[in-house]
Amino acid sequence: MTPIPYSRIACLALIVIVSGTACTTASYHRTPSPVVDQGVPATERSAARGQVTPPGEYRGSPGVQTYPAPQTSPAPREQPAAVVALLDHAEQQANNGDLPAAAMTLERAIRIDSRNPVLWHHLASVRLAEGDDKQAEQLAKKSNALAAGNYALQARNWGLIAEALRTRGDAAGAQAAERQKRALQTR
Repeated sequence: MTPIPYSRIACLALIVIVSGTACTTASYHRTPSPVVDQGVPATERSAARGQVTPPGEYRGSPGVQTYPAPQTSPAPREQPAAVVALLDHAEQQANNGDLPAAAMTLERAIRIDSRNPVLWHHLASVRLAEGDDKQAEQLAKKSNALAAGNYALQARNWGLIAEALRTRGDAAGAQAAERQKRALQTR
């Protein structure tokens, strides 16, 4: 067993301290957070944070042989610990209804890792929830530009773009964006 680096322990302690308030203020009738897409497989959410199971590794029953699924997107890169902590904090802020604070936290994370398409997607989600449909559309397009090969993220971005266009009354544009989303979902 290899020792855990002190920087990782410090990061985990920070996440526990930051997330400690969310456990005591849970609400039973809360709307989904715009920061974390509901219905996204946990493996994809963890991949966005750089926490993935290597291809071919199985964390289920011992002795069961599994084969890795073909990869349709590039392997996620390791995320800086600060970005992971900021993304988790932004999720808490959005869950608590503080969308401006969530946006500021995501912007801080983007300053650290400006080529991370997941951060741009989540900022687009927050901006759309705030009612800024034009900026949400632009941020989702930025995320798509950085998410080459990540069809699931690109599909979710097209969904945000469709919703932003629908909000502005552009039904034809929204339908075209939905078609893009469906085409990416079948890949």
